[in-house]
Amino acid sequence: MTGVDVHALALEKVGRVLGPGRARTLLQAFLARADKLALVTTDDLQAFGEALGAHGGIEQAVGALLMVQAVLIETAEPPPGPPR
Repeated sequence: MTGVDVHALALEKVGRVLGPGRARTLLQAFLARADKLALVTTDDLQAFGEALGAHGGIEQAVGALLMVQAVLIETAEPPPGPPR
């Protein structure tokens, strides 16, 4: 689990390139297929990025961006462990 709101991040990133309406449409279609209400984890963000890649074109490029963002979020946060 991450402290980043990956759902909002995905809408913002996709919306910036494809427009907010298209971003909402793509995200809602993905969520319906995945039987989810929202993107919650970086794995969800990764899966959404992969799904965008299937569209080809600019959607594929934005999907790749989201997959990189998921990795950056994961590597930026310390792994869970016992408190020091």
